[in-house]
Amino acid sequence: MKKTLPEEWVSGKKNSLNVATDLGIRCPVTNLFIYRGPRKKTGKQRSKGLYCRWLPDVLEDIRPDHLKFTGGTTKGKRRSFEGTTGKEDPFVAGQIAVEWYRKQRNHLTELAQQIEYDSNHSLEHYWQEYIADFTRRFENEVGGQKRITNEKSVWNAKVSGIGHQPFAKKSIDQIVQADLKDFWMVCDAKGRKIGNSMVTQKKSIVTLINKLFTNARESRDFPHLPNPLYPRIRSVSKKEAVYLVRDEWESLLKSIIELSGGKANQLLSLDELREIPWSDRDRRNPRNFIELYDAVLMMWFYYLRAEDMPRIRTEWFTIKPTISNMADKPNLDRTALLKMEVAKGGRKLKTSEPYRPEATKAVERMLLRRQSDGYLLFPNYRRPYQNPSGSQVGDTLNTLLQFAAKQAGIDKKLVWTSLRHTAFMETLRELPELNEESKLIRFADNGYTSAKMLREDYLNKLESNTTAEFARAKLPEGSYTLFKGTRKS
Repeated sequence: MKKTLPEEWVSGKKNSLNVATDLGIRCPVTNLFIYRGPRKKTGKQRSKGLYCRWLPDVLEDIRPDHLKFTGGTTKGKRRSFEGTTGKEDPFVAGQIAVEWYRKQRNHLTELAQQIEYDSNHSLEHYWQEYIADFTRRFENEVGGQKRITNEKSVWNAKVSGIGHQPFAKKSIDQIVQADLKDFWMVCDAKGRKIGNSMVTQKKSIVTLINKLFTNARESRDFPHLPNPLYPRIRSVSKKEAVYLVRDEWESLLKSIIELSGGKANQLLSLDELREIPWSDRDRRNPRNFIELYDAVLMMWFYYLRAEDMPRIRTEWFTIKPTISNMADKPNLDRTALLKMEVAKGGRKLKTSEPYRPEATKAVERMLLRRQSDGYLLFPNYRRPYQNPSGSQVGDTLNTLLQFAAKQAGIDKKLVWTSLRHTAFMETLRELPELNEESKLIRFADNGYTSAKMLREDYLNKLESNTTAEFARAKLPEGSYTLFKGTRKS
């Protein structure tokens, strides 16, 4: 062992010593150092005791990434293992540093073993096994791809997917309620951003996690592992549907036509449409308002869901002659049928037909300015593969709708679903005969909803308003109230 110290260390020009080469101490590694502590502003050393430092090789440093770099970043200088020897003598400090190094090395080995164990028993591990088996079972069944996609979305959903949460990589037996409380906070934050209670999503999350825990038990890795304790999923009171009255609806359409430069309700060919200004940088361009007009009418005629709008294709429409005793009336000699080939939640595919006579004429006008196949609405916007609803179309529709409503002087917070509410409400208001149960069931089925929902959300409100209006007209004014008013003579 060397007993002399480098001159630069003695003079203070050098603040660190290599334990092996500078001190001559037998050491398993060549990059173990001792060094003086930081100095005060006065120039004096904060601590007379020497410190030690060791940086593992990149390949053997299995600490989490955020610990590998200074400042918690993923770029820059990697973070070393550092400690204190408590000794001023460099040779004594060097010997202590060697023992300290062996402890850190053992710590890394234990950490590597723990990471490997967690990886083989993590929630993510059981997910990979589960979804592989799920895919094999359903990929060749009718509607199977939709089921697989829905299952994957619970795990992969942006921000609120299970797979994005830190506990997904923990050993499944180490997942505690606190992890799920943090997860619920993530879901709630996303819900506030998109205007969703996230109740349904949370229930889907619980269902999937419980399935993975069941697989862990059945694999005999954790035969007695109970399902985790979940934070309470708080149901929220159902918001009253926002819809437009007839005057507001007509004002909205007029506003959209004006914003389109008066072109929206005109008979245009594909070439004429392409001549109208369009920009992918500014949504409020004339051609986009033509698209908005068509989208509004599609909702009006077919009672579609908001998520259906970005995926409607021209080839899904069929114009067929109408077999009816009223076929001599205008617009009733043919019908535009819409076959929704992509359905929400794997619902049964079926053909919808419009209830309003002018629908066919409107659809024919739309198809005239479209190619024979392709997206009906906003064809200039690209859609993600197999997920048209994940495009910018939905956001564009809401943005344009709210702008047009503001221009029309409509003081209501509209979203695209508001138009679906309006279409249902106005149809039921104009056709009281649909209140009959058999007709209501068929109407609901045609509009991809249920008779129960139509009755709860629309008919009850209509009947309540009608009853109140009737009562106000029949009851004598001022009875039993002793209310003194003023009358103009």
